[in-house]
Amino acid sequence: MAWHPLARAQYTEIRIFLTNYLLSSQGDRMAMANAVEGRYPFLDYRVIEYAARIPPRFKLNGLTEKFILKKLARDYVPKELIDRPKQPYRAPISGCFFNDKPPEYVAEMLSETAVKKAGYFDAAKVERLAAKCKTNAGQLLSERENMALVGILSTQLLHRQFIEEFSFHPSVQPVEVKVYE
Repeated sequence: MAWHPLARAQYTEIRIFLTNYLLSSQGDRMAMANAVEGRYPFLDYRVIEYAARIPPRFKLNGLTEKFILKKLARDYVPKELIDRPKQPYRAPISGCFFNDKPPEYVAEMLSETAVKKAGYFDAAKVERLAAKCKTNAGQLLSERENMALVGILSTQLLHRQFIEEFSFHPSVQPVEVKVYE
């Protein structure tokens, strides 16, 4: 018997994405790092086995995901929660760098002088991104803009650490390399 395409997709996601990413880095590690024990009732094996037997038309109805679960929950959960669009979990990346007390290095690393000196990024574009972050304390950035901000800051910090200010440990003697032409 062939699996329905939805069942194949769910199986693939469970095998690849659930344990290795969602539960590991987004769930258990984060919870345990903060002394919280997470309980995931929808991951009880009996719930999973039951859900696997539900016909696909009740899981996905048109573009409505979790169709039968939402129908059941209507008597218990406010309508605005059931009917709201999906919202992916996103860490508040730019909000960490643009808030009441931003880390001291942020303004310095994103300054026109530092950006031009390192030479990896367009200083005017970095300034526009930083200005957008400052305007809303980093709260209204897209995922792409958040990733760009972290990439720029990381590159700038790595450049400073390993290019501008790199020094050998006293126990390591640099090797002189002779180039023969």
